[in-house]
Amino acid sequence: MSSLYFDNNATTMVDPEVIQSMQECWSSQLGNPSSNHSFGRKAHQLVEEARIKVANAVGALPKEVFFTSSGSESNNWFVNGMAKVNPDAKFFYGATEHPCISKPMQQLQNIGIFSEVIPVKTSGEVDETFFKKLNKNDINIVSLMYVNNESGVIHDLKKIKENLGSNVLMHSDAVQALGKIKLEFNDLNLDAMSISSHKVNGPQGIAALVIKNGLDIEPLIYGGGQESGLRSGTENIASIVGFGKACELAKEKLKKTVHLKELRDFFEKNIKLLGGVIFAEASPRVSNTSFFGFPNIDGATLITALDKHGIGIASGSACSSNNKEPSHVLLAMGIEDQQAQSAVRLSLGDQNTKEDIVFLLEKIKLEVNRLLTYTSILN
Repeated sequence: MSSLYFDNNATTMVDPEVIQSMQECWSSQLGNPSSNHSFGRKAHQLVEEARIKVANAVGALPKEVFFTSSGSESNNWFVNGMAKVNPDAKFFYGATEHPCISKPMQQLQNIGIFSEVIPVKTSGEVDETFFKKLNKNDINIVSLMYVNNESGVIHDLKKIKENLGSNVLMHSDAVQALGKIKLEFNDLNLDAMSISSHKVNGPQGIAALVIKNGLDIEPLIYGGGQESGLRSGTENIASIVGFGKACELAKEKLKKTVHLKELRDFFEKNIKLLGGVIFAEASPRVSNTSFFGFPNIDGATLITALDKHGIGIASGSACSSNNKEPSHVLLAMGIEDQQAQSAVRLSLGDQNTKEDIVFLLEKIKLEVNRLLTYTSILN
């Protein structure tokens, strides 16, 4: 049986060069990066070299990069850290955000802090007319994804930030953007940005919150003063080194997006011939992602059927894979429940080939016909 992986927006395979960099780190006699001897200084040097690589990959200053354990941690830190410093602020977040933004935003209301959802259009893009209601006399804090993890829709953050003006503090969950599109933190004029290693062929369990120099935010963890006192705790050296290497390779991977788009377009052309519907098809999207569905077929059922053929594909966010509810992204776009329930997400990686797509299409056709036949018998 073939074994094909099409769930790269959930996590990517670790690059061999990343593995090698981490193995070299593990095999060395490394001390605590905070220790003031040669072993500690060497460990500290590795951490700082990795910080420079991450910063270079996202167009930020090294001192603006703060390592965390995950994109979810980075997002939660931004929301809660800013709320503690700005309890009178008004918080706004996109309707299609990942739950690690929407849930802490909703929790702010429990402590008396204002938060509100920014609607999206049927295209999946932000409805910018909403921003006209923002009172410029308030402290307004906005969080918007750069790339949606389910639909692949790209938000024009630079334009949005320019229209909002300098009085609005803006954060972006850019976890799905790194390695897929050009990502320049300071050029986008963001105040904070979350990125994650395992989305770009790095190890799991390491990420970063990029914080604009001078922005006041409550520390996430108090302790020994690591990460400039904002996130204390002994650093995960090998994973940080791996993250740095993955970011170093990320700019090279951008050159492969044309190939991924060719594969994605070939897939979508044929999936529509089979009767499939492509969500957000006309919107600007990253080249590796296709969010599709078949009328009257449950997406989770199709995914289970494909899994029996050794095909790894998803219904949306990996963090919501056990949730049987329709995609909140599609519901926010105005898609009806039944159609949203059909959603399946294809997210391509460097390892995928046209032959893989042909095999996938064959199995989708087989299973869709089988499921439709079964449904017609029941009815």
